[in-house]
Amino acid sequence: MFPPQQGNELGGISEGCQHTIWRHTMDLINDANLNNISQRSCGHDLENLKCKRLEWVAFSDFRLIAHFLDACSSNIDKYMCGRLQPSESLTQGQTLACLQQHIDKLDEQCQKQIYHLSEIQADNIIMDRQLYLACINDHSKFCPEIAPGSGNVYKCLMQHKLDRMMSQQCQDQLLRRQKVIARDYRVSKGLARACKEDIKAFHCRRDVSDEKDIRLAQILLCLEGLLRNGTKVTKDCQMEMVEHRKILMEDYRLSPEIVSQCSEDITKFCNGLEVGGKTIHCLMEHTRPRKKRERVSFKCQRAVETLVKEADAGEDWRVDPVLREACKPVVDNSCKDVRGGDARVMSCLMEKLGTDHMTEACELALVQIQYFVARDYKLDPQLYRQCRDDAVRLCHAKKVWADDNASMDPERGPLVLPCLYRYAYHSQKNLKKLPYKIMTFTLDVRSYVTQLGERRLMLNVYLVLHGGWEGKKVVVVVVVAAAAVVVVVVVLLMDCIKENPVQKFFDYEIDGDKSRCKLGCTIVIKLKVSCLEEIRRVMRQRAISVDLQPEIEEVCLEDLALNCYEKTNRGEEMVCLQDNLERLTRECKSAVSNFTEDQAQHVELNPEIMAVCQGVMEKHCEAELKMGRDEGDLMECLIEHKNELDVRSNYKCRAAIEHFQLISLKNYHFTYKFKEACRPHVQRFCPDARTKYDVIRCLSEKVRNDTLRESKHSIPRECRQQLRAQLFQQRENINFDPVLRDACQKDIIENCPDVTHGAGQVLECLQINKARLTPRCHRAIFNVEKQELLDSSGDYTLLTTCRLMIRQFCHEEDEAHALECLKRYKDEKTFDSKCKVIVVRRMIEQNQDYRFNPLLQKGCHQDIPKFCSEVVATEPKDLELEGKVIKCLKIKFRERKLRLECEQQMATILREAALNYQLNPLLMAMCKKEIKVMCKADEEEEDSAGAVEECLKNAFLTGRIIDPGCRLEVANVIEEAKADIHVDPLLHQACGVDVSKFCSDIPQGAGRHIQCLQNVLQDSTKTLQPKCQTMLTKRIDMFKNAALIVVEPQTVEELYGHISRSPARVYFSIVALSLVGVILIAGFFCGRVTRRSAIMKNK
Repeated sequence: MFPPQQGNELGGISEGCQHTIWRHTMDLINDANLNNISQRSCGHDLENLKCKRLEWVAFSDFRLIAHFLDACSSNIDKYMCGRLQPSESLTQGQTLACLQQHIDKLDEQCQKQIYHLSEIQADNIIMDRQLYLACINDHSKFCPEIAPGSGNVYKCLMQHKLDRMMSQQCQDQLLRRQKVIARDYRVSKGLARACKEDIKAFHCRRDVSDEKDIRLAQILLCLEGLLRNGTKVTKDCQMEMVEHRKILMEDYRLSPEIVSQCSEDITKFCNGLEVGGKTIHCLMEHTRPRKKRERVSFKCQRAVETLVKEADAGEDWRVDPVLREACKPVVDNSCKDVRGGDARVMSCLMEKLGTDHMTEACELALVQIQYFVARDYKLDPQLYRQCRDDAVRLCHAKKVWADDNASMDPERGPLVLPCLYRYAYHSQKNLKKLPYKIMTFTLDVRSYVTQLGERRLMLNVYLVLHGGWEGKKVVVVVVVAAAAVVVVVVVLLMDCIKENPVQKFFDYEIDGDKSRCKLGCTIVIKLKVSCLEEIRRVMRQRAISVDLQPEIEEVCLEDLALNCYEKTNRGEEMVCLQDNLERLTRECKSAVSNFTEDQAQHVELNPEIMAVCQGVMEKHCEAELKMGRDEGDLMECLIEHKNELDVRSNYKCRAAIEHFQLISLKNYHFTYKFKEACRPHVQRFCPDARTKYDVIRCLSEKVRNDTLRESKHSIPRECRQQLRAQLFQQRENINFDPVLRDACQKDIIENCPDVTHGAGQVLECLQINKARLTPRCHRAIFNVEKQELLDSSGDYTLLTTCRLMIRQFCHEEDEAHALECLKRYKDEKTFDSKCKVIVVRRMIEQNQDYRFNPLLQKGCHQDIPKFCSEVVATEPKDLELEGKVIKCLKIKFRERKLRLECEQQMATILREAALNYQLNPLLMAMCKKEIKVMCKADEEEEDSAGAVEECLKNAFLTGRIIDPGCRLEVANVIEEAKADIHVDPLLHQACGVDVSKFCSDIPQGAGRHIQCLQNVLQDSTKTLQPKCQTMLTKRIDMFKNAALIVVEPQTVEELYGHISRSPARVYFSIVALSLVGVILIAGFFCGRVTRRSAIMKNK
């Protein structure tokens, strides 16, 4: 060949020319004439040297390359790989390098020789002359301490392959080398030596002869499967595995499947990118777009899936160069104390998603990898290790980690992780969804039940064969239809019943857990605790993106493209799907609804809340966090404290909580505790209810009707408590009551434009401005007030404003009766003024309509139909009666016709109205001008001492009230006070001592105490207190004047009432009796005269 000094001159010869010279040289060597000449010239020397082939003379290293030239001759010509090389190490090095570039396309025999020579080169970089020369400077730069002559130089250079300081020519030569390694793992001496015993011991070359090449991916899958299944692999082998997994992820060109299946997709989507890992991640990104035209082909997606599994990219973040580069700052900052491997760092990075520690580049690369990990539970080593047995038993998962591609298809059908998740949280609900065969038979145990005599005992038993249970003991499911209870037992029926004929115990065994179960008990199939914890971790981490939830993403692709194509930020897609729940396709709606139910039960699945409310939970929900088991408790706690001062300042947290509350309005299942407590009653009483609002309204009406009828509640206590909680939340924000919000949208703009939504402020504003509301809104407000005033547990403003007062005065009362309790204590000196304003406002509302006052309804339920039926019949059902029924009852109160219970309730109402004129809507309406002018009172000011009513009474007495309507209403007030001294609190306060002294033995009511005081006043032997005497004298004058003004009786009944109430009723009685006597005498006289006349005429 050529001497070394001519090496530089060869650089100027083209590759085509070199190949021509190379072929000419080979022809000369193989020429028969040259062979004869050499025999004559060398004679016996060639025989002594055993030079049976002249190539040994031409090529000093022909012992290495002899078979190579024979096997690859056609391939060398095909790819023009003949090269001239001035080297004594491996004269055909460049030819070998050229063929290595086309390793995938070579003949089988040629490939075998190439792999053999590549193995030889692996021992010494100098043997790979092209790589050695291309990387000589990089060797000095990156690996100065490693001397040529060992395979460690390869390893060092490959570790720095992606370094931007490495020369392009060295990178190209390393890629050539990696391609060969990817095709045959034995070319990598480090892996082959470190894992030799493991490969041999665990048959990783099964069904492959030693002469055939074994792909690196096949060996890695085998070894990874051993690790996943708990088999120990040597530490050195594990280290080599990590390095070679990196090789697969560094350059897509090392994966034949990617090259063949994704070539068009790479050209279409990833053209112009740097070759290597970035192209792989580009393909990953284009497996996720919502629009089909932006997605890679199905074959390409499968190829990427295969690569991710071969490289086991989910196990170690360092395997993926793009992920490693993007996430190194995050790892150094937030996961530096986490030991590498076993997906521990990957899990740490997933926990940082959505936090300030995560960078955008790291999040993108991480989600791209996790997209594939989420679709094969085996790629998460911690999850696989803890849940493998449960997955095999319950979800048809394969028993081995590594398997051929075809066997992966069933796992893509019934996805393993969603199946495990159903068993983790919905085992009974989803049990029936598993494939099964049912066979019914009757078991006659008469002969065994000896103590039951001749009675025949029959058991209906269903035999269910589930996947994974075949071949074990008999699986028996006893179905108790009445309670819908499923009991799963594995039994030896005859022996058990024979041993225990009376108690009928059954022995059962599930996964080796033997126990005894009495007939009728329930055994729930549960996952292992360690598996359950891993599932919770995985679901929490993957909740951040729809892409990481294949059971949702696969059925919602069209909906995402149609409704959420602009929602690309973290967590926005799921929020968008929830917002558009009504418009989703049936399959997508079902999947999103199921996930939303899970979010309601486990707030950790709500990334939006977890990202912004962590501090709030730690402060206000410490007890719930310590429980370690969230069954809707954390969400309930957050809702309860969202209006605390510190939470209101955290507007992001508050907004996230309220958004989930809005989502929960779409379906009552989205409120976990409410769903669990009320589901059977919703099915029974509200089968047609569509939304949560409909369910709440339906159940509320049922509870209210049971309360008013004093019948036994059809809704149990637990459901009623949850119902109250939902009503309370509705009243907090008008947005949580869609019917009220829609009805009052214009009214809010006109009457409450500057009122902040939340804390019940908008609803309170509408109630204050009720007179100015549109009819539709007015009716809606009426229904809200009716509900609140009958059950205070739903009155948000009352309960929050009066929280301390309720604790102080009403801590033993049910929240439903909070208003009635607060009314009793509102005049206490220590009573909070803000709370008193709300209580008085509620009392004013109650006096507008008897239906707002449950105590009045209960006390007067017989009197109202009897005396006020015309008023009730002619007035609208969904608007206030403006105090008309109460006015009717006042008349009967004055006439002393009410039953005792109703009279007591009316006395209470009149007494409160006397102390605060605002509680008398008719007086306010009739005397509005007089109140403002004469009594100097404003509607906004509180009147708790009865000053306004006393002012109007004095004005009436002095004749200053001109308006006839006002004069009449004040006269009515005076007349009502005459019926019961307690209705006139000022008189009662002045004469309290005298009443106790002179009238203690006289029953209350019917004006008896006032008549008693009048008698004392006229008795010269008795003396009243000066203050009482003055006040009573003034009241007597008022009574006389009022009697002249009160409306004249229109019926005989009203006339009788007036006479019976009159102070001169004795006089009227004597006159009436005298009149009757005169009529009788006149009639008797006239009768005799008429009779005499008739007798005379007959004569």
